[in-house]
Amino acid sequence: MKNAISLLLAAGMVFAGCQSSQAAAKREQKPDGCISAVHLWSITFKHEIASFMGVSQERMPALFCQRLGEGIRSGRITYSDLNRLQLDQSTEIWLVIKGKSKAPPQAPPRNSKFRTCKGTEGTFELPISQKCPMSGYAHY
Repeated sequence: MKNAISLLLAAGMVFAGCQSSQAAAKREQKPDGCISAVHLWSITFKHEIASFMGVSQERMPALFCQRLGEGIRSGRITYSDLNRLQLDQSTEIWLVIKGKSKAPPQAPPRNSKFRTCKGTEGTFELPISQKCPMSGYAHY
């Protein structure tokens, strides 16, 4: 599965890097080569990708290529993503193919000397020795 997607990504990135005019950009929006390549996949692989994407097998080739192309054009898919995919490392490619927005940033690590409390004006921290006030105010 990864090899077929890697080959499509590599071809797409080479093509995206070679475009130098608006005419080339307009041609890129017709992913005929990508769709032809997807049609060559085995029926089980196409079924797995369609199931992963949550779409019918009929819609999968065009939608897959559209998302892949848009991911490359927008910069969400880069050469480093291609390398990470080949090395079984986490990458945003799967979110792009699934049609999801960027993953939310991870919360900063918690400081064990403070506890986070919810107040009427948002969250705040108190020393771990104090309990969060029931009223939501830190001033008591």
